[in-house]
Amino acid sequence: MSIIAAAMMASCSSDEEFSNAGKKFKGNVTITAEPYTFADGDTPTTLTNKGNTISFAWDDDEAIGVFQVAPTTNIHAKQVLKNGSGNGNSSSFDGADWTLTYGNTYAAYYPYQNKFSETSYEAVPIDMTGQTQKGNNSLTHIGTGYDYMYANATVPNDGNVNFKFKHVASIIMLKLTMSDVETWKSVTLASKSGNKVWVTSAIMNVTTGAVTSKATSSEVTLALNNVSTTASNKTLILYLAVLPTTTGDLTLTAKTADKKLYTATLASKSLVAGKAYQFTVVFPSVDGYENGYAYVDLGLPSGLKWATMNVGATSVTDYGKYYAWGETKAYGEEDTSNAMNYKYNSKNSYTKSYFDWCTYKWCNGSSDSMTKYCADSKYGTVDKKTTLDADDDAAVQNWGGAWRMPTHAEQEELVNNTYWVWTSSYYDSGIAGFIVYAAKSSSDKGKVYYGDAPSSKYSLSDSHIFLPSAGQRHNSSLNYSEVSACYWSSSLHDSNTDYAWYMSFYSGTLEGDRRFFGSSVRAVCK
Repeated sequence: MSIIAAAMMASCSSDEEFSNAGKKFKGNVTITAEPYTFADGDTPTTLTNKGNTISFAWDDDEAIGVFQVAPTTNIHAKQVLKNGSGNGNSSSFDGADWTLTYGNTYAAYYPYQNKFSETSYEAVPIDMTGQTQKGNNSLTHIGTGYDYMYANATVPNDGNVNFKFKHVASIIMLKLTMSDVETWKSVTLASKSGNKVWVTSAIMNVTTGAVTSKATSSEVTLALNNVSTTASNKTLILYLAVLPTTTGDLTLTAKTADKKLYTATLASKSLVAGKAYQFTVVFPSVDGYENGYAYVDLGLPSGLKWATMNVGATSVTDYGKYYAWGETKAYGEEDTSNAMNYKYNSKNSYTKSYFDWCTYKWCNGSSDSMTKYCADSKYGTVDKKTTLDADDDAAVQNWGGAWRMPTHAEQEELVNNTYWVWTSSYYDSGIAGFIVYAAKSSSDKGKVYYGDAPSSKYSLSDSHIFLPSAGQRHNSSLNYSEVSACYWSSSLHDSNTDYAWYMSFYSGTLEGDRRFFGSSVRAVCK
């Protein structure tokens, strides 16, 4: 059997007959298999011209197993399909050695196997391990052994018999845009929590389609054979058949033939039988690494290098974590520092879940009670500090090495010397934000384009970073994600010292905002 990319359902029919000792069934036997439909929000653009299904088609000499289940149980037979050739509409049986009888009920399954008791139609074994994809964007490996299906039919006193097969598995489609030209060995999806979320072996009841787990694992691996990225095509399209589960957050690890590792985090999805799900990850080109984190050289006059992802992120399209200015513990993290002066908290620890003056580390509950980084007495205790200390720099404390938050002047340098293009879906990931290119000419420096309309001189193969529109946290809410973002600098605002400088998407400028807001951090290094 092959799984093929098609916009419409591919049916599989037979106009041949079951036979036994010369007595022939007097109707037609029709076999159909429904396509996998993509779950809401997961419809890809790369599978088909319409992109809404992954369809099923029989191949020549495919075999299904058929049981008689009522009124009495009989041994199961192997039914071989001929003249299929993957076209899905002209298969036929070889006849086998037993009878399809009027009034009896039969259960069929795919793929046929003879490794279990002949009468155990309630316990057909399923093994999801050992999947190997041969070639980029190929579904062949799923159709030849992992697309488990079942069907039931009762032979009428007259008319035809229809076995309508249903899938018990789900399909995961991985669309991975890689940064390098490589030969790829495998991709692994592992539970971040370590839970055994993947069912690796099970038994299937052919009459009901019920699947009972026998073995589970915290990770599942797809081996890759003859799968490479090239200079002209750095996108991998990979497919994995799995039994339905709620995945929880996953760690994706792609391994090259020379053992390089590329990792990213995937958000949890609840998988349903007969559905397909797309995960999109982008690993853009980089110029180097500092303490394990990648950077890009955008050709800035200072030579400053900018990180490819936000602090706290696991991929370039991940929003990352949200920090109040001068705090190094993010939203959802606990701070046990004795310097926490929370107005409504009597303990020396606090899990950051609220962004306001009452939970800001460097004040006593209000904008006029600053305890650090204050240049004007009307805002609190004056210390004349205008740039974050390393101890209060989220990039220094979370990434280490030479990483730090950029100053206001360094953010100005970025804005004035690069070419910005808004995208509603970076690398078809569904994540909006700005692509910041190294400018190719003096006239391009400082240009900002909205509406996905960059100059034809620029493409994603050019040096760039992506700044996702991660929004901003105020109180307990995340606001304006998908349309704006605020990236902190390490610089106190010049006039209002209850403010700090940041890059803003919403206004397209560098401006200041209240220090307690939860905003993104994009690190720099030299």
